[in-house]
Amino acid sequence: MNPSAKQVKFRLNFDISPEAKEQIEGLKDRIHADSLSDVVRRALAVYDFLWTQREGGATTVLRFTDGSETLLPLF
Repeated sequence: MNPSAKQVKFRLNFDISPEAKEQIEGLKDRIHADSLSDVVRRALAVYDFLWTQREGGATTVLRFTDGSETLLPLF
């Protein structure tokens, strides 16, 4: 992709609860994101990846430091 080429962008406006806003702000700080929008874009990318893997027959397993495992539910 040509770095000087402008990407088409779309603006979305939606209401979220104060708790959701706090959660996004907390993630922004924890992952050192540039903006709240960046947090949402990253979350969407992760969710899309996990869902695509699930559609391909994969399961997502969380493995804890004690060796126990649990399936990650996707909603």
